[in-house]
Amino acid sequence: MKQRLAQQEAIWEWLAPFASAHAFRPHTFIYTPSQPAQALYLLQSGQVSLQMLSANGRVLTLWLVEPGQLFGHSVLAGSVAYDTFAETARSVRVLAVSRERVLQALSEQPALVLALIEELGQHRLTVSRRLNEVAFKSVPARLASLLLDMADMCIDDTGQQSRLPHRTHQQLAEMVNAYRETVTKIINQFRAAHLLDIDRSGITLLNPARLRELAQG
Repeated sequence: MKQRLAQQEAIWEWLAPFASAHAFRPHTFIYTPSQPAQALYLLQSGQVSLQMLSANGRVLTLWLVEPGQLFGHSVLAGSVAYDTFAETARSVRVLAVSRERVLQALSEQPALVLALIEELGQHRLTVSRRLNEVAFKSVPARLASLLLDMADMCIDDTGQQSRLPHRTHQQLAEMVNAYRETVTKIINQFRAAHLLDIDRSGITLLNPARLRELAQG
């Protein structure tokens, strides 16, 4: 995951000259599946929730985008429309590159082609794995897997895992397709078993090895 963040940073160095800046208020949609896929985004500040709706109307949060990360990958796939909802969780600033400008950058930077293919492949793999987990794993296994994925994004330059960013119980519940009350109960069980510590400042994994075992369940 650390390697992917470095790859996204390199991609944006190529795309930055083609980008325009935009700001969005909290709890607004940057795009929805009903809109044409017209731009690739880099989050500068704030937080963006990438969501899908189930057949019964429940929200499944695929990922919470943090500053420095890309979203709007449908543009890279040549899709007519976006495949998710992108909702701001708080005030947000983004850089956007239109589909036409992405194509222009590709013509000027041939090395960008492979980087974007790899990024799109990683994005699709993440989405596919999240959907498979929701379909086939128990809620404790899904939550353990999610926490480990978050931890992979929080490795510092020395190779040490830093504290995971704060997530509300509701956000975690939407990311594992479960009720908030169920997730709260499981988090309390994880805390009692000394697998993690969680408060308003963030999440610390105390026993990643045991969480990996649970994630396989």
